[in-house]
This record gives sequence, C-alpha cells and structure tokens, in this order.
Amino acid sequence: MLALSYTLLSASLIFFVTAYENPFAKCSIKNERCMGKEWENVFLTVGSTGNGELNMDPIDPMFFKNFAVAIADGVTFNVKDGAVKGFKNCKIPKYRINLEQKLESKNIVCDTLKITGKFEFGGTNPMLMSMFGTNSLNGHGEVKLKFEQVTMNLNLPITVLRKEDGEAYFKILDGTPQYTFDIQKAGFDIKHLVVGGNDISEIASAFLTSNWRPLVQAFGRPLIDKALEFLIIFANKIYNNVPVKDFILEDLTPYVSN
Repeated sequence: MLALSYTLLSASLIFFVTAYENPFAKCSIKNERCMGKEWENVFLTVGSTGNGELNMDPIDPMFFKNFAVAIADGVTFNVKDGAVKGFKNCKIPKYRINLEQKLESKNIVCDTLKITGKFEFGGTNPMLMSMFGTNSLNGHGEVKLKFEQVTMNLNLPITVLRKEDGEAYFKILDGTPQYTFDIQKAGFDIKHLVVGGNDISEIASAFLTSNWRPLVQAFGRPLIDKALEFLIIFANKIYNNVPVKDFILEDLTPYVSN
C-alpha cells in the first residue's frame, strides 16, 4: 500500500504541470512547510485522476497484485488483486531537499489508509488449524484492512541534471530508499473465507485484529515496498517533464551534476 511516499513527491509535481493553466506561488527550497502544502493540494486535486499527458496513473486508488505476507509460522496470506485508498488525503508537515547530500527527506502522515482485495490463504500451522476447527488452512476470500494514523519518514537519493533544452530537472537516483514507518491502529475485515468447507471469516477477522501489532510489520513494510516501486517510476516521469524553475524559487544551477 503502498504509500509509501514517492506518491507525495510525484503528485506534487503533477500540480506544477497543471500550474501552467492555474498559476500558484512557487516555494523556496528552504521552506519545507510551503512545499508540503503544495503537495497536499496536489493529492486532493490530482490524486484520483492522474495526468494523461504525462502517462501518469492515479495514486488514489493505487492498484497492486500478488502481495504476500507471512501471518504466522507456515502460513501465507497472498492478496492477488488489491487496491490502496487514502493517499490523496495525506499530509506532509515536513519536506526538505539537501542538494549537498543529494537527499530528499519528507515526513508523511495519513489519517487512514484502506486496503481491499481478493486473497489466498494457505499453509500448515497446528495452532491455527485447532483455532479454526479445520484440518486444512488452504482457502480464499476477500479482505479489507484499515490502517489508522500512519506516519512515514522517507529519505530518497536525488540530484539535478540539465537536459538538452537547457533547463535543470530533478532526478531520483538509483538506490534503495531509506524509510521508517509507524501505524497506530489496524483493523481486519475478512469475508467469504472458506477453508475445508467452512466459512471462518469471523474467526479469522477476530484473530487478525486482536494480533494487529505484530502483523503491522508483516503487512506494512512489504506494502510500502510495493508502493515505492510504483512511486519511483511515477516521480521520475514528473521530474523528467517539469523544470525545477517552475516550482522552486532558487536558481539551482550550482547543483547541476552533468
């Protein structure tokens, strides 16, 4: 889910693309709150629509496939087709770019992120088989996850390049983004989970919700990893089309690296 924060970076710049028709006040690269507010506006105005001219998919909802996590010893929960909703309402209270260190840092806060999808459930675990009253844990169903008060601190490698048109552009560098995240509350709603001919949806929902704290790490980190795959592509498409002069007040010529 996704989420987790190149979404903000990318979407914000989409706003800059549309700013040709609807001008807005540029931000100083040193004014982290100004930049954050602009990105919040982008989430609200562009998050659910995307940008066809730049071949940008919407960020809310964000769709994914084959999202698998281990929820207990020997048991895997695999969401085959899923979607994450809620990114367009996220806040960015802190944002900064340190061009000397080639590092972009942002703090992202989302009140609620909702994940829905169809899943497969399977494996071997004596405790769960006893709890569910079945001799098999292979099944499938539908899931709704709700994460509340999601906070993510994200560090991304970034630089400034000059293109053939003579303008300077941001570019996200190759490398592994560094991030930390926290989720204050999580809820699970399982439907139509049939295992061994029995519908164990209610029991499974209660088990997952009562054990949400350890499961947050299991679900949260791979979900963010999956979201970053999309968001890095998304952000670089924006950066490749929008000169920094269109949304940054300062002249970044001294930081051009090519």
